[in-house]
Parts: sequence; structure tokens; C-alpha cells
Amino acid sequence: MLALITGGTKGIGKEMAISLSKRGYDLILVSRTDTGFDDIKAKCMTKVSFYSYDLSIEEENYRLLDETKDLDIDIFIANAGYGDIGRINKTDTKKEVNMIKLNDISTFILTKEFLKRFIDKNKGRVLITASAAAFAVAPYMNIYYSTKAFVYSMAHGYYRELKDMKSKAKISVLCPGPVKTGFEERANAKFTIHSLKAEYVGKYAIKKMLKGKFLIIPGFKIKLGHFFAHFVPKRMISKILRKQAEIKE
Repeated sequence: MLALITGGTKGIGKEMAISLSKRGYDLILVSRTDTGFDDIKAKCMTKVSFYSYDLSIEEENYRLLDETKDLDIDIFIANAGYGDIGRINKTDTKKEVNMIKLNDISTFILTKEFLKRFIDKNKGRVLITASAAAFAVAPYMNIYYSTKAFVYSMAHGYYRELKDMKSKAKISVLCPGPVKTGFEERANAKFTIHSLKAEYVGKYAIKKMLKGKFLIIPGFKIKLGHFFAHFVPKRMISKILRKQAEIKE
């Protein structure tokens, strides 16, 4: 059994990798740098390989697909991504464009192409790491929220297509709230609401994915938030969420 995880050397991706290794899966971990790889390898009893790609570059996604075309991959996890926070007149537009390329363009390319492979085999699982941000809108992090809304919506559409064609290929989408990873540092923020541990979220995600769960939401408060998001106007949600994180000036 073989799983490929983008953004697999840190945070949630790292914990999902360790959880899958404990279940007997060999691993291919994809990231720009190998920071954290040795630690994961030491904790895994199965074979672990590292592939270096900058997935914010479109061509790198196709290079990854070409390099893995002959491998019998059972699980693909699209976990690579990052966020940013700041006022509209302060944030770096180039950084936000790069975020869209990684969070959305890369996730779309790899998800679609691996689903095509899995449909042909009539087996396989895809897990997309979205976010509870997909359920709402928020100032100061609105581009990040928008990227997660895109992949969340995409996952729903592909889920229905797989159902309609009665394929045994499966797709799941993970929507955690704040998680204790390096996200806050890269996003230039400090969350003012409780963060879950990456180890818990990673284990929970793998457990639910392997059980065939489509929408995976760790934590009771986020589940509750998802429910009420269907009834509260977006303008009110954005007002509530404007204080979810402190901007580091």
C-alpha cells in the first residue's frame, strides 16, 4: 500500500504520514524542502521517500504526475498550502498570488489527475485539506478563506460525480479550525481562538477518510460553527470573525 502526501513533512501532513505508516502504508512525502523529513522517517516502520517540488509552480505539478505515473498509489492527500493575514493596503499581492497557485491551482491539478487514475483502477482515495475557513468569509484573511472555499466546493462536485458513476474511488475533504502548526508564523498572525493539536487532527483525518467519510471536521466547536454558518448572513459572519486573529505588525 502506498500513499502520497503533499506538504507531508510538517504539521498536519506529518501527523497524517505517521498515522498511515502505522497502518502499513509506504509513503511519498512531497515538499519544497526536506525539513522534518528525518524526524518522520525515524518514527515510521514503513518505507518513506521524499520528493522535492515547488507546487506553486504549475509545471512542477505535471512533473510530479509524470514521475509517479507508474507507481501504484492507493491514497493521494493534497495538504500543501499556507495562509496570510493583513490589511488590504499592507498585504503582499505577490505572496497572495503564490498562495492561490499553491492552495488552489496545485490542489486542482493533482486532485483531478489522481482521481482520473483512481477511476480507471476503480479504487483509491483522495483527501483534500481545506479548512473551516471554507464555511465563512472574513476580513484580513479573505484571500486565504477564498482559496479554501474553492477546494471545498470542488470536493463536493467531484464527490457527486464519483457517486453518479458508481466509482469505488473516494474523495474526502478535511476542514479543521486553527491547528498548532507553523501556519501562524507563515501567515503573520496569532489566533485568538483555541487551536487543536496537529497530532489529533492528523489521526482523526486518516481514521475518518479510511472509513469513507466525505466531510471531516475535527472538534465540536467547529462542527457547531459549520451548522450555524448555513443560517447566519455572511456580513455578520465577517463581523464576528474580524477578531479571530491578531495581525503581527
